[in-house]
Amino acid sequence: MIFGCAFLLRLSYLFQIDSIPLFYHLAGDGRTYDEWGQRIAAGDWLGKGVFYQAPLYPYFLGILQAILGHNLWLIRLLQITLGAISCAWVFLVGRKLFSREAGIASGLILACYAPAIFFDALIEKTILDLFLISLLLLLLARAIQRQNSLLWLAIGATLGLLGLSRENALILVLVVGLWIGLYFSGHSMATRLRWVGLFFAGVLFVLVPVGVRNLVVGGEFKLTTSQFGPNFFIGNNPAADGTYDSVRNTIGEPQLEGPDAARLAQRATGRDLTPGEVSDYWFHRSLDYIRSQPGHWIQLLGKKWLMLWNAREIEDSDDFYIYQRWSWLLRLLAWVNHFGILAPLAAVGLWLSRKKWRQLWLLYAMTLSLAVSVTIFYIFGRYRFPLVPLLTLFAGAGLVGLAGLYRQRAWRPLAVAAGVLLAGSILVNWPIYDFRGPWPGGYNNLSNAYYKQGRVKEAVENALKAVELQPDFGVAHYNLGNLYAAQGKFGLAKQHFEEAVRLLPNYAEVKSNLGQLLAEQGDLEGGIAQFRKSIELNPRVTRAYLNLGVALAKQGKLTDAVEPLRQVIQLAPYHPEARFYLGSVYAALGQYAEAASSFRDVLRVQSDNAAAHQRLAEVLSSQGKKEEAYQHYQEAVRLMRAQSDSRGVR
Repeated sequence: MIFGCAFLLRLSYLFQIDSIPLFYHLAGDGRTYDEWGQRIAAGDWLGKGVFYQAPLYPYFLGILQAILGHNLWLIRLLQITLGAISCAWVFLVGRKLFSREAGIASGLILACYAPAIFFDALIEKTILDLFLISLLLLLLARAIQRQNSLLWLAIGATLGLLGLSRENALILVLVVGLWIGLYFSGHSMATRLRWVGLFFAGVLFVLVPVGVRNLVVGGEFKLTTSQFGPNFFIGNNPAADGTYDSVRNTIGEPQLEGPDAARLAQRATGRDLTPGEVSDYWFHRSLDYIRSQPGHWIQLLGKKWLMLWNAREIEDSDDFYIYQRWSWLLRLLAWVNHFGILAPLAAVGLWLSRKKWRQLWLLYAMTLSLAVSVTIFYIFGRYRFPLVPLLTLFAGAGLVGLAGLYRQRAWRPLAVAAGVLLAGSILVNWPIYDFRGPWPGGYNNLSNAYYKQGRVKEAVENALKAVELQPDFGVAHYNLGNLYAAQGKFGLAKQHFEEAVRLLPNYAEVKSNLGQLLAEQGDLEGGIAQFRKSIELNPRVTRAYLNLGVALAKQGKLTDAVEPLRQVIQLAPYHPEARFYLGSVYAALGQYAEAASSFRDVLRVQSDNAAAHQRLAEVLSSQGKKEEAYQHYQEAVRLMRAQSDSRGVR
């Protein structure tokens, strides 16, 4: 019944959010995971380089996409099924560790927990975090009653898989290993050592193949990923505020992901770095800050600890509060069952079960260690979500305990428990943030999704909301610049691009788009200057090279235009636009063989490109290849007529 309740709630929610633009037009990590999954489904099983992001969920997506195709609806359906199973497992754990009534309460709390319903339906790895930690708890609860070799191996393998989804969860390896050694003190030392060995063998059985893959493909043996240093820096630097967004105040760019972290570290050191060296660079920058400002860092840790336990779900790519606008169910449950209710109930459960601490200290240690492992980095709602199954166990015990005290008319213990509940509620629900509702990043991502749907008006409205909430949100200004430029409102576009440049001085993409705006308005020199600044900041911005090549060609500097266009092709070998412009430049220089080769390359990627057929025909005609030229002229005319007819039908 708990499984059914959880599944039906999630299914209803899934139907309700089907119309949100972000359902199919993914943002942030969701888009990255989906694209990675598509590459895996297409056969790229090993990938390139040392893993930067945790690989388990992309491979989960890749396998599903290989079977189901790129069907985000079915994938979400399978995910909510895993979420419902997790609720049933939490019931089983609660029944074993507390009581049947507490297990039922725990399972139902998780089944109806608004953030769980939200996370389960996202194209995001949080669903695997929930599923695996619930399974881990179930296996550990069974290990208390009966022990065997396969069970310890399974516990280790489950924790290893959890580490491939949420790296900080590997801190539990030490916790569980210590628990095995201490909890089963009635068994011989040799027996306990054997169990610990089997447990570690299960962990390594999962992680070592990943390390070998990283060594073979990326040249470094890393059991999981190489993102420890950058992530630690994001949460521990002079401008850090406990969230991801604050990194822009330090690096002048909106994010610090794999390529960005490597590029900035290599620029600072003046040499190429391995992934491990990149991680070490950022980690040592954090250590320099901690050593120079220990008091400030301790205050920052305290702030992050309060943020971790606050009722608010700190948004990431997908905003919990944005999605409530599309789902009355999520809005209702977010009112009655959120973290601000769960955590105080869990505090009551901790208090009422304190006499059983010898049987439950593993849960205490897991909760504390996971909380600390999140706090030392930075806070997202999804980062603390692995705590939720643990908290629901105590919350279920707390609810049942309160009801039992009331039935027994045990007024004094009931008053103390009520005091714990009240104190926890005040602490967790204290308004430490400046505003309620969606965060600026949520509005900005929704704006981008609207634009991909062709709904420019709604895109502009949401980007303006982001700027209204946070005037110094450079990414939203950049977004508005792009939106206004697409509408032909060049004055407004320039205003927002310049503001984005001021707020994010190292953001190469802004300078590239500002340069394109200037060039299209006739200021070729100004545009070229911005393109060169963009390339200097980030030599991998293909659009800056493309725009630079086009602008130089318009100035008549045809020979100079060749190199930046060739650089685009080096970075993006199948870039048809760059190959088309390169062919045009070669043709203008009289290098007809090179021009023909470029236009043929365009047609290999876009066989229905009428302009490429026409230009190739012109080049072939100049080479005296009249018959072949005539064939491409005919194809160009056919395609242009088909496109004209299509526009006429619409």
